[in-house]
Amino acid sequence: MNDFNCIDFAKDYLSSQGVEYLPPGHIGQREPQRVEVVFQAPDTLDPDVAAVDPPDIRVWVSLNNGSAELIPQM
Repeated sequence: MNDFNCIDFAKDYLSSQGVEYLPPGHIGQREPQRVEVVFQAPDTLDPDVAAVDPPDIRVWVSLNNGSAELIPQM
């Protein structure tokens, strides 16, 4: 599975969960069995919002089967 596939799986997952994000997304951390995909949070572009914490949305994508899960951030 290449980086583009991982990003597509992450996009599909976020869309199915109703989570808003800004494409295109990029690869973050890599592990042997999974890859982190990072998207910018939509509110970061809103000039009326002073700060967005966290400023991004992160998803783990399994390299084995393409399953995805949201990475909780504090």
